[in-house]
Amino acid sequence: MNAYEYTYDIAVIGGGPAGLAAAITAARGGRRVLLLEKNGFLGGNMTLGLPLLGFLDEHGARCIAGFGEELVTRLRARGAAYSHRFCPKHNSVTNIDAEQVKLLAIEMCREAGVDVLLHLETQHVDREGGRIRSVTLRGKCNKVTVCADLFIDCTGDGDLAYLAGCSYNKGRGANEELMPPTVMFTLEGVEIDKLLDHVAAHPEEMAASCASIDTKAGYDAAYFRADPNFVFVGMTALFTRLKTEGKCPVERGNMIIIHGLHPGQVYVNTSRLLHTDATDILDLTHAELEGHLQVGQLVDMFREHVPGFARCYVSSIAPNLGVRETRRFRGVKTLTVEEALSASVPEDSICLSGYKIDIHKDCETATLFQTVDKPFGVPWGCLVSAEVDNLLFAGRCISVDESVIGSTRVMPCCMATGQAAAVGALLALSHGQDPAKVNVKDIRAELLRQGAVLYQLSEN
Repeated sequence: MNAYEYTYDIAVIGGGPAGLAAAITAARGGRRVLLLEKNGFLGGNMTLGLPLLGFLDEHGARCIAGFGEELVTRLRARGAAYSHRFCPKHNSVTNIDAEQVKLLAIEMCREAGVDVLLHLETQHVDREGGRIRSVTLRGKCNKVTVCADLFIDCTGDGDLAYLAGCSYNKGRGANEELMPPTVMFTLEGVEIDKLLDHVAAHPEEMAASCASIDTKAGYDAAYFRADPNFVFVGMTALFTRLKTEGKCPVERGNMIIIHGLHPGQVYVNTSRLLHTDATDILDLTHAELEGHLQVGQLVDMFREHVPGFARCYVSSIAPNLGVRETRRFRGVKTLTVEEALSASVPEDSICLSGYKIDIHKDCETATLFQTVDKPFGVPWGCLVSAEVDNLLFAGRCISVDESVIGSTRVMPCCMATGQAAAVGALLALSHGQDPAKVNVKDIRAELLRQGAVLYQLSEN
């Protein structure tokens, strides 16, 4: 077995949206940074075909910028992203080219001087008292040991924090009900105009699939026809009929497709893997296998029953399960849904979130889709471990309650927390402090200098 040992100022575990933002921001600050990723590519959920949701709030005002905006700007320069578009359902959508994200992620890491190691899973954490001394990762029969002054967990599932023995919560209620994941896939050969002609003639197809879904007026065929940058959630009447007839292979009340950047291309977010804990290898295996089978079943159903899909074909299936939720770790602060819905923006906020409380229930077709009227602030303490002095969280494993994760889990917010974690880490190292003791005013000042949004705005 090959064995490697490395020492860095900052180690970022996980190369998805949060990890990219954290590693690149930290390296730009002049520190030696190592980014470690389980996949053979960077970008995480941005490479699955999912849209970037929540750059704008319920009223169309900007609530996230900074690193996330830079990434979108650079994608747009190569024709690989649309601009932010206000959406009556999702507040805003920004559709991207999933494959181009992989290329840009490498380029940005190299420009910033981030060292990258791929194909590595976290296996062991050597903790001494309240500090992590080293992290051991393994891949392809190689053992990699990393020592660092500060560690940032951007794994989504909080694998580093879990192995360090940190306290966490999962899901909702006594049964720890988790949002079901999905297997994303890409279809080509879709005649989208035929689908839109159908929903224009049959507005019942755009009805909400359950009473807990909150959508503004104007989410209709005219909206979709005006701009290809959209996420389509509909065909409710069709799905209801097919379920009654036993012809729908998934427990869903509608189809979700994301319009791609190429003619006839859509990304599909319609498979549904109930009762899945993506931190359990047995559940994870079952969900991946069952999800792939659902892809074939859904495509057959689409071809036969959905207008515009008669000649569609699968061009790719995402290499990873699209996981919405697993562990949430205990930070110095925990953000509650009461604070979020009251639009609380405390003085220690390091980013805003204006996306809806979007929770896919782990039972049949139920979804909670609740409006957040004004953006709320995510406090610095939500990123700071309450139990390990040199550990930060970023992404969906930050310290929020079981409802707030429905908003903060989306990728622009994950990038914002990654950028903030890096800025806080840089200041902690420069002052010889632990992250919990850094002056948040200094973090905010640097984030504002980097283009982040920390105050509620009144216009786009």
